[in-house]
Amino acid sequence: MTTLIIFHEVEDGRRWASAWKQGPGSRQEMFARIGVTARCFRDPEHPDSTGLILEVPDMERFQTFMASEEAKKAMEEDRLKVGTMRVLAEFVP
Repeated sequence: MTTLIIFHEVEDGRRWASAWKQGPGSRQEMFARIGVTARCFRDPEHPDSTGLILEVPDMERFQTFMASEEAKKAMEEDRLKVGTMRVLAEFVP
């Protein structure tokens, strides 16, 4: 299992957050299909600054998914500013 922390800016923090609400068609459901669980965060003073903690059981599958048209479409729909994305992977020193 790999733990990732992902930070990014979005055009509309409320819109982004609503896409992550539990239920059919949610980003939670989309990631669950590849076994990934997510915890979502927004900066209370700057709600367009967002982040995730992801638990990823298979990094190769995750990377393949993130390069897919489905993932690209979701990022576009959620108005993610892709150039702002930063990923930190947990490591054991």
